[in-house]
Amino acid sequence: MLNELFDLSRSLDRLGIQVTSWHRHLKECPRGGKTFFIDLDSSSSIVSMRQIIDGERIALLRKYEKAAGYSFPSFNAQPLWRFPSEITKECAVKFRKALASKQRLTIDKIQEEIRSFLDQGVSLWKNVDKSERGRDEMDKVNGCLCSVTKELSLISENNVTLRPLTTLLDRALQLNGELLHQKLSDWLLLQFQTPSNDLVNWFDLLFFHSGKTPKSSSFVFELADQSSFDYPINHPQTYQWLNDAMFQSEVAGAKPSVLIASDVRDAFGTNEIGIDESFPEVKMSRFGKINLRAMSSESPCQKRYGVADAKSFPVSKSARQSMKNALEWISRDERQGKTWSDLTSENGVATVLFCYPSKLTEDPPYFAYLATGENGASPLTIKAEFLACAESIARALSGRHSITDPINIEIFVLSKPDGFRSKVLYSASYNATSIIDSAKDWISGCQNLPHILVRQFSDYKAAHPEIRELVIPFPTQIIGCVNSVWQRMGTHVTPSRSIQISDSLSLLLDQGHALQMTSSRILEWIIKNSIGLLLATGQSNARGRVHAVAKNLQKYQLMLPSLLGLLLWKLGIQREAYMKTATFLVGRMLNVADQLHLQYCSEVRKNDVPPQLIGNAMMSVALANPENALALLAERMKPYLAWAQTVQSGSKVGLTKYFLRQLGEIASKLSELELPTRCTDSDRATMLLGYLSRPEKEIETNEEETK
Repeated sequence: MLNELFDLSRSLDRLGIQVTSWHRHLKECPRGGKTFFIDLDSSSSIVSMRQIIDGERIALLRKYEKAAGYSFPSFNAQPLWRFPSEITKECAVKFRKALASKQRLTIDKIQEEIRSFLDQGVSLWKNVDKSERGRDEMDKVNGCLCSVTKELSLISENNVTLRPLTTLLDRALQLNGELLHQKLSDWLLLQFQTPSNDLVNWFDLLFFHSGKTPKSSSFVFELADQSSFDYPINHPQTYQWLNDAMFQSEVAGAKPSVLIASDVRDAFGTNEIGIDESFPEVKMSRFGKINLRAMSSESPCQKRYGVADAKSFPVSKSARQSMKNALEWISRDERQGKTWSDLTSENGVATVLFCYPSKLTEDPPYFAYLATGENGASPLTIKAEFLACAESIARALSGRHSITDPINIEIFVLSKPDGFRSKVLYSASYNATSIIDSAKDWISGCQNLPHILVRQFSDYKAAHPEIRELVIPFPTQIIGCVNSVWQRMGTHVTPSRSIQISDSLSLLLDQGHALQMTSSRILEWIIKNSIGLLLATGQSNARGRVHAVAKNLQKYQLMLPSLLGLLLWKLGIQREAYMKTATFLVGRMLNVADQLHLQYCSEVRKNDVPPQLIGNAMMSVALANPENALALLAERMKPYLAWAQTVQSGSKVGLTKYFLRQLGEIASKLSELELPTRCTDSDRATMLLGYLSRPEKEIETNEEETK
């Protein structure tokens, strides 16, 4: 990943894109949980508190944080009080529900209950049982208000632009953990003297009342008299001034030897200045913290070649900062879909895909969206979205690349399998032209199908189903599709880890032997995992019904046939060829057998239809040995064939004769072909597509007869 980020940083420089270089200790504030401004006056008293609800406003907040948990002017803190008694906690939960209900409690009743809870409460910030070297919440808050503020004071002193920050630091230095706990408690208690919609928030800040562990909230200090200054503390301009001051302070405090350019070059050929420092940390809104490189000398494997830590891969300070800036630029929220996409829902753990051109523009096309699509997109729009996305990228690249001056597309995927350490799951570089060709080939493969339609309800309250066309899935959307194991006749689904993100990207982008291997592996897993859903959907279609699945899984019914067609296409098996094979015709015959069986049950058994039609019951045998399946079918179809050949009346006699002719035509074609005694995965795929296929004339005839 370092190589890709270094190239990206150089691309940004060539383009002239100005990327804000944030100091490694001036970090973004967390976006999870609740965030509150605390306004301090000149006497270090709390004048007001207000919750920050706007997510975009929270995204702009930054804090000075040198060590985890010790920061300013923003820091996290737990509720103020806890209850030793479980009975009191239960009472607190009930009281909170009453506060949130539409039937408001009287102010007198509220104050009485709050005072009662305070009388029974014990400070959550203090842990009397902590070890000698242990730290509790009070120690952490003291660190934020004392040691961190002193560090910031050294940076901001004598800096005119940071006068508001200096003022706030002076006020914070008058506090400590004990004082802040008392002032917060007093201010929150006052809020219960008047009706307010914020009482539940204030109650949650006061008391830890439910759950196994208390939830921290973010407190952001601000000046109560901020209008006396040009900018408040928590303003982008103030952050920029602080950022500049931190870099200046770092240069001023560095050893002279560190600042002297050396003839020795780092891994990227730049001057080896500051190679002993660690890589900076990058924080993404959807992914959390990313350590660009973490190599510890405590790991024995790092000492194999006699070097460890920074010496194993020397990178200059300027190069490290450029990489950090580049990663922050491509991972900004406004570039989601263009340079990155969130794959957490598909992969099951925090995962992000980065995809961008080597020759950047300030507004790059939606490369990342082409690979991932939009989470939660309707299956009805996925086909149109993939086509539109591929066309827009082709237009954006038109005229910008040539044989002598090609544009490469860099792709890498980061994941946090254990929730903490980042891991590169995939990294590759592709020519832009090949990306567009791959997208066009993907579309052609997904359309490598006979005529297949699926019945689904638009919602569970709909009176009649809709006949829906199949969709073209985005590459990473096939992960959840293939990894869903359908059991109990397609009614029960369990997740698996059959394929990975690298498989889906390989299916889109690779060629030759690598593509053949990936396609064969994915096809094998689809056959194993999805037969239950495919057969259940096929039988429901034959009966004119809907095989209902959870709404979030409906898209898989529309994706699976497209994916089978795509995999056959990637293996060099096209529709014009496989629709003439014996295995495809066996699938068609079993589908028509279902139709004829259904007509028999409708006319002779007065709509007494068994749970499984005859063709569907034979499919499991046919997928293993088509010859045995047809032998069994011929024996069991005798009564239905005898009826169909002699029936002369009934509401659906025309449809019955049509299916009888279809069986004869398919049998005639099969007589000229050699049936395999054992099926390969591609044979099974063509048989399943044959079973799901319905000629348009057959559907029209069926609908007409139904009327």
